Amino acid sequence: MNTDQDRAGSLVERMKSGGMRLTDQRRLLAELLEGAETHLDAETVFKLAKRRDPTIHRATVYRTLNRLKRLGLVDELDLMHVTGERHFYEVRPSTFHIHLVCTSCGRVEEPGGEFWEELKRKVERETGFTPEVVRLEMGGLCSSCRGRQPRDQG
Repeated sequence: MNTDQDRAGSLVERMKSGGMRLTDQRRLLAELLEGAETHLDAETVFKLAKRRDPTIHRATVYRTLNRLKRLGLVDELDLMHVTGERHFYEVRPSTFHIHLVCTSCGRVEEPGGEFWEELKRKVERETGFTPEVVRLEMGGLCSSCRGRQPRDQG
């Protein structure tokens, strides 16, 4: 899912600068990844691509995703394995990215905002470490699932 607005250029531009040859099928895959409104696993990427280009092969999709991952242009996520062993792909944000994964319903949120910026400042202040890239995955209960949990009577 692509919500980070400060990426350094489009995925296609980054693929070019990474030395990838830009075939029509690779452009299509980049378009699908950048336009995704949710996290996509490789099989879903393949099915979406196949609808737009019936000649694309599953191996092309998997090889391209692997190459994009090796070039640091996409991230492969397990999202706390709430959907089993499936892995998901998204365009790598340039600096700061957090996934909050509900371990009950599987919902994934990608918050931004001042809280996380303050966390980065606090890390720097308290440790002397300057975060430049942050990727964080937290598992727990979303507000809907937490509301359905029985209240502790103790």
